[in-house]
Order: sequence, then C-alpha cells, then structure tokens
Amino acid sequence: AAEHAGAQRMRLLRQTWSRFWDWCWGRVRYRTKRVKEVPEKTKANWVYLEGEGGDVWIAAFLCPCGCEELIELNLQPQQRPRWHCTEREDGIATLAPSIWRHVGCRSHFFIRNGGVIWCRPS
Repeated sequence: AAEHAGAQRMRLLRQTWSRFWDWCWGRVRYRTKRVKEVPEKTKANWVYLEGEGGDVWIAAFLCPCGCEELIELNLQPQQRPRWHCTEREDGIATLAPSIWRHVGCRSHFFIRNGGVIWCRPS
C-alpha cells in the first residue's frame, strides 16, 4: 500500500511538472512521423506510425509523464485492443481511446490535437 501511494505521488508530481512546463512554454504538440520501423532512439513529442504504403499498424511514442518508457499501440482493426490515430495536415496527432498504463508509471491520458490530457486517478 505504501509503495502504491509513493507511485501515485510520483505520478502526480510528474503530471504537475508537465502541466506547469506546458503552461510556461506553450502546449506540447505530438506530431506524427511515418516510418517502416520504430527507431531504437525515439524522440519526445513524436508519434511514430509504423507501416508501409498507406497501411499503418503501430503507433509508438515516449510516455508523456517523463518515465521515458516506449508505448506501442496496435492500430490494426482486426486485433484487440486497438487504437485509432488521426493526423491533421500539419502532422498533429490524435489517438483514441485513452492510453492507460497498468504497469510502470500507471499514467492515464488522452492525446488530442497533439496535446496531453491527463485523467484523474480513480
């Protein structure tokens, strides 16, 4: 129980810092980058869309909480669970539904119009 409370406090601290940074320096925008393979060294604020031609099967990006874990989401309609990624003409990303990490930092958030929207802990 104490370990879980400590993890929650750390997540709240990361989220608070992230929100403060966004407020001071402008909102962080996640942009898409189409790749044949997700690079070994990924950069913050990029959603890498892995695929070929017009087909995209994975969206990969670094967790916005600051833990630097790579999150990979399935985009293939025939597999579950799956997410949907939309790109604006300027490359700004939206992912649906929410992303909820059940391990590690346990973050729960949306990426909407390139911005991170944090969900409140339940």
